[in-house]
Amino acid sequence: MQDKIRYGILSTASTVKRFVNAMEETGTGTVTAIASRTKERAEEAAAAFGIPGAYGDYHELLNDPEIDAVYIPVINSLHYAYARDALLAGKHVVMEKPFVLHAEQAKELFELAASRNLFLTEAIKTPFLPVYAYVLEQIEERNLGAIRFMEFHQSYVGGSYIAGWNRQKEFGGGVLIANEAYFFRMAEFFGGKIVSCHGEASFGESGVEEQITLSVRLENNCLASLGVSTNILFDNDLKIYLDNARIVVPDFWKADHAMIYENGILTAEESFPCTYEFRYELSHYNDCIRSGLCSSPVNSPERAIRYIGICEELYKTWGR
Repeated sequence: MQDKIRYGILSTASTVKRFVNAMEETGTGTVTAIASRTKERAEEAAAAFGIPGAYGDYHELLNDPEIDAVYIPVINSLHYAYARDALLAGKHVVMEKPFVLHAEQAKELFELAASRNLFLTEAIKTPFLPVYAYVLEQIEERNLGAIRFMEFHQSYVGGSYIAGWNRQKEFGGGVLIANEAYFFRMAEFFGGKIVSCHGEASFGESGVEEQITLSVRLENNCLASLGVSTNILFDNDLKIYLDNARIVVPDFWKADHAMIYENGILTAEESFPCTYEFRYELSHYNDCIRSGLCSSPVNSPERAIRYIGICEELYKTWGR
């Protein structure tokens, strides 16, 4: 392997700029090519983001022997097919969330990756963010007690999440599948494994869910809730309620700031500025690849498979 792991990107999605810059910040990887459905779009993106190579076909990129790994941020319904093609082409894979749309697809992909000694992961950045290590440290050092309840809120009334394919079920649209990974992963980060999950959804004219509310019980005997809406704006944050304190983490899915309140008084506050928050998870994935691992011990195959399975059960209860 070269000094840096060489990545190709399938798609010119909105995450590409952040991915490219974050990868360069790791110092252990670099993006050498990008592919789109047309050569013109690929060349435009390559010029804009300083990427050397451009392909007008995804499979041309996958067949490039100078690429070690691929990042896949295509529309949700295409994740499985392109991840499978990438693995068969001998590439390591970092897959944008949601990993796939069905648990059986996830099982198949992880088995394929292991059989070919290739790395495969779902890109969930939250457990790698420095702010969460700080929160755990403060809980212990300040004797804040046990976590009893967590509230997660995420909302948006503009942008790509409320337009285009995100409004079409056949393409994997809807706010559940778009947001489950961060919620499930961080609920388990603080509260242990999910024991049960229940939820409700409201649906728009297109047939996909526009709002959801989920409730989970965790093995550490605490509860967590998630509210997501594309109709109204919440205070987008995570609130953690402990025996002796309340912790607030704004924009929990990309957090760089936390505040601790004891008896209603702000007693601690810390910020961890970072322009491209992908860098922390990407450093970990590059280390995994260099170590010959087929999966991440932090974002494990078991979690990805189980989280998608929970989503499938929720869709069944909603008759979808």
